[in-house]
Amino acid sequence: MGRLIYGARGMHIEIEDRLLAHVQAVVFAKLRRREPFPITWLEPVREGSGRRSIWINESLELAFEFNGSRQVELDRELLEQMTQRANSTAGMNLADHAHNPKPAAKVTPVS
Repeated sequence: MGRLIYGARGMHIEIEDRLLAHVQAVVFAKLRRREPFPITWLEPVREGSGRRSIWINESLELAFEFNGSRQVELDRELLEQMTQRANSTAGMNLADHAHNPKPAAKVTPVS
């Protein structure tokens, strides 16, 4: 599991490395064009279930940390799907792109 570290307070959102690589590519492309958008994911039951969303824009501090050292080969079809979702009013939903029915992300609160 990799992590998307979001905002100055550094909220950690755990995302499987392959999915995180695709999220990173879409985020970088959108931010280059100054196109803000939301990202939504489902919380695991152990974290209280439910849904969370964050707003991505060029003024936020973001970091991507991958568990593995190998570069993930990006799937063009998946990138196109994720970009279309990011361009929609609903934004990107990580649950739409997870390879299993479990939640695709987990948030680690910052103390």
